[in-house]
Amino acid sequence: MTKNINLFIEYALFFLCLLFSCIIAFFGNFSNSVKEGIELWVACVIPSLFPYFFITAILSSLSITSKISYCLSPFTKKVFKVNGTVSYALFISLISGYPLGAKMVSDLKLKGLLNSTEAVRASVICSSSSPMFLIGSVGSIMFNDKRFGITLFLCHILAVFVNGFIFSFYKKSEKPSSQNLSLPNKQVDNLLYESVYSSVISILIVGGLITIFYTLTRVLYQLNLFNSLINALNLITKDQNLSQGLIFGIFECTQGLKELSKSGVGFLSLPLTLFICGFGGLSVIAQSIAFLKSAKIKTAPFLFSKVTSAVIGFLIGVIFSIFPL
Repeated sequence: MTKNINLFIEYALFFLCLLFSCIIAFFGNFSNSVKEGIELWVACVIPSLFPYFFITAILSSLSITSKISYCLSPFTKKVFKVNGTVSYALFISLISGYPLGAKMVSDLKLKGLLNSTEAVRASVICSSSSPMFLIGSVGSIMFNDKRFGITLFLCHILAVFVNGFIFSFYKKSEKPSSQNLSLPNKQVDNLLYESVYSSVISILIVGGLITIFYTLTRVLYQLNLFNSLINALNLITKDQNLSQGLIFGIFECTQGLKELSKSGVGFLSLPLTLFICGFGGLSVIAQSIAFLKSAKIKTAPFLFSKVTSAVIGFLIGVIFSIFPL
């Protein structure tokens, strides 16, 4: 399985190299897409993510982690089959969103606080979008409906928990390690330096990946390579914006959600939005994998979990569209 994933990644990278060769050859046509991707990163991502990167880097090395783990440990151990330290990563993921959860799981694995199986299970449950993004950006701004945003957030978290419970059976014979583990405090001078350094590197990785996938999506669209897929989806959705939004969302979440919102709140709006948010887009997945790989956490189960998360979210969305809150 891992060999097939690595082969797929090699082909994908080869395709990206060819694509960006085309971009260089026709730079005038696509330079605006690169610029827009960087502007999106600078204007929206750095202000919202960098403070969280810095704060979580500090908190993860303080004793407060042990206290949070102690309080939430029974829940995470019983439902998701992971030890108490994952409770803190889950908490950060729920309030901060992508890709903070993956970074927290990576940090815990590197500190020796998670075994390999727990790290895989944790990567599944610590992979969600933030309430600020779902309620504020998507609900209030894109769809101009805060109620829709609240419903979206609640359904999204429900989908994450259901998906996490399913993956608690991953290598079910392996039990969680110690329920609660204490983290040693660092010297203040080292702590501040390492936190800033870690945060800067992390935000640069995120920025590079966002720019690449934003540009990739725009290039493919301008080359009319999405036409067949969009036309096929139109037969089901009966709406160009919904079809286009779904395709865009597979590559870059924010672009896809913007397209979906152009059709307003309809029956398919919640299911499709939950599908995109559950999957996260290739951009978010690449960001998460970058962190998971650094801790040598298996990524094949994580990739599969994003597909199941999207499907579960879609089904929950259909239910709540039929029986709204």
